[in-house]
Amino acid sequence: MVSLKKTKFSYTLFILLALVIVLDFALPGITYTDKVVDIKKELQQYYNAGGNYHYSYRVFTTKHNFSISEEFAEKVQENQKIQYQVSLLFEEINSYCLVTSERKSIYSLRALSGLILPLFTIIVLALGYKYESKMGVLVFVTQVLLLADLIFLII
Repeated sequence: MVSLKKTKFSYTLFILLALVIVLDFALPGITYTDKVVDIKKELQQYYNAGGNYHYSYRVFTTKHNFSISEEFAEKVQENQKIQYQVSLLFEEINSYCLVTSERKSIYSLRALSGLILPLFTIIVLALGYKYESKMGVLVFVTQVLLLADLIFLII
């Protein structure tokens, strides 16, 4: 009986944590319109069958700097104005776009950490509650991933 109460409490706690992360991603946050000061292109090397490297891009404004997609890096230039939204709780960049464009971009790592992983956690925990004996390891791994995501967002 005590184990069942601990399990319910644990699942509820992690579901609430996942919901907070999703809400932080989904709510509009604070919108900034700022001038691009610099755009950095950095070579990221690794050793695998995928080509051993890729480029990452960061944009620097007068108030913030954040990772952007290659597509957006090719469009934006220094001294150009961009608009971006900063989340309320974790102060992460939720979306960005050129002031002259209506098409917003979301950095893929932000979508993964703010939306995909927390929703996956909620689904796994719901299934884990129903099929507790079969999903214990998956539930535990998912909880650890969500905690790592929380630490990533805080830092």
